[in-house]
Amino acid sequence: MKKSKSPAKTRRRENITTGKRDVLTKRLPSATVDVTEDAKGFDEIGIYDVSAMVTFITNLRSQPLHTCVGHSMGTTCFYVMASERPEIARMVKMMFNFGPVFLNHMQSPIRFLVPIRRMIKSDFVRFLLKNICDQNITGKICYNIMSVIWGDDREQFNYTLQPIILSDFLDVVSVKAMEHYVQEIHSGKFRKYDYGRARNQLIYNSAEPPDYNLANITVPSALFYGSGDLLVNIVDVKRLYRILPNVVDLYEVPWSKFNHLDFIWAKDAPKLVYERAFKLMKNTNLNNVISIG
Repeated sequence: MKKSKSPAKTRRRENITTGKRDVLTKRLPSATVDVTEDAKGFDEIGIYDVSAMVTFITNLRSQPLHTCVGHSMGTTCFYVMASERPEIARMVKMMFNFGPVFLNHMQSPIRFLVPIRRMIKSDFVRFLLKNICDQNITGKICYNIMSVIWGDDREQFNYTLQPIILSDFLDVVSVKAMEHYVQEIHSGKFRKYDYGRARNQLIYNSAEPPDYNLANITVPSALFYGSGDLLVNIVDVKRLYRILPNVVDLYEVPWSKFNHLDFIWAKDAPKLVYERAFKLMKNTNLNNVISIG
């Protein structure tokens, strides 16, 4: 009887040329946890997925990646990649950070929802978001609830897209990522996932998870933030600005209620955010790197 090989861990990514999903096989160290969707946090996404995408595009075009744009957890994943895989980070000429998630002073109550995290991502909750939040009256109630999490900006919100926005929010954030962000808030440190002292010793060879060294990230970075964002606090943006050694632009979106989702879904996002980003991509000198004390 032919002996079968041990199954390799698999992970998914979007095929950037066709838009279809394919499966990449990656054999991981034996001490690493499994990487099913809800067990995969931003550690794994940064080290494996983001690294794979940057390498793929660079090899495809035989030149460095001109720009990498991250929003929310996308920025966190990039920091992980750049910290752990500096040789790949050097392939990126510039990084745009929209609503950079570097947590400690988060105002959003989402940090209190971790104990019921699995219920939040259940099929029943998805059904409610898809079918209940699509109605006129209940849709506004849903918005009121969710705006407590990411910030209230009714003028920029497109209610017809609400079911899609809410469904996307659940799909993007895994259970492990939610837990990891709460660990950051409690510890005040940007470090690897904390599995507990015994398992940390097995995985990291130390009782405490090691910190990610953001000071080693030399990629030119632009930080965009909104004053109405309850997930990203200006105190944390200031801290990130001081740590990253090569910030080329620090930009507060000129809209007082601009919240965390507005970077993607706001009606005026093209004018408020993207125009400036495109100018920076074209090397326009905006003279906006400022000291924030």
